[in-house]
Amino acid sequence: MDIEKISYTPEMVDGLRQSVMIYKALLDQAKEETDSIEEAYELADRVYQNMLRSAQ
Repeated sequence: MDIEKISYTPEMVDGLRQSVMIYKALLDQAKEETDSIEEAYELADRVYQNMLRSAQ
């Protein structure tokens, strides 16, 4: 599937922006709480995935 051929609705764009902002906030917090960037990404990923699962 070519990404250029997909039409994005304003709602889809807003949802993507919100997702990015949430993940960035999680990552920023994780950076403060962990000793390495790798651990920060792992923690942010885990929390974000749990949020997505709980929203389903």
